[in-house]
Amino acid sequence: MEEGIVYIMTTVMQNLIKIGITKEKQYNERMRFLESNGYRQINGLHKLFAIKVSDYKAKERLLQDVFSQQRIGDTELFCLNPELVKRLLMAFEGQVVFPEVQDKEKEFAELDKTNEQNKLFNFSKKGIKVGSIITFIKDKNITAKVINDREVEYNGEKFKLSPLALKLFQERGEANKSGAYQGAAYFEYNGKKLKDLPDIC
Repeated sequence: MEEGIVYIMTTVMQNLIKIGITKEKQYNERMRFLESNGYRQINGLHKLFAIKVSDYKAKERLLQDVFSQQRIGDTELFCLNPELVKRLLMAFEGQVVFPEVQDKEKEFAELDKTNEQNKLFNFSKKGIKVGSIITFIKDKNITAKVINDREVEYNGEKFKLSPLALKLFQERGEANKSGAYQGAAYFEYNGKKLKDLPDIC
């Protein structure tokens, strides 16, 4: 079975990645070309992970089949969490080519940590842009402005959703004893609860 490299590249768009293959001798030149010229009018490509495996073409087809619903047309672009794909490639038997120094056990631990962080509410994943206004479901007169992927501004202060929900419930005298709140359940955007909004990518 022929050996070759399966690689992942990130793009300028969050969670839009390129999954491709190349022969080992062509890998460095292929990376330079893509990082300089982009792919299918998508620029800002950067290599994230690459592994040399046997039967590399079959493994690429496997990835295309597994992620067929996330594939953009007939391109090598996929709407996926890059860390998820990286984790899958790390499970292949092979030699990691990039990054050059690779401790698989440590890397898996880091990926677990990243996956936990990715479970947190993220405004951009829901299609909510910086500057958008969200509303507290208990009082439609209380609003906050989105200032980044995880934080909002309320009364000139920065908050993540859960601490802000706790503060607002405390002010109303309705806070529960545990003080634990799923913040996205208590704010809405365009009339829909944040927790019910689907990920756009």
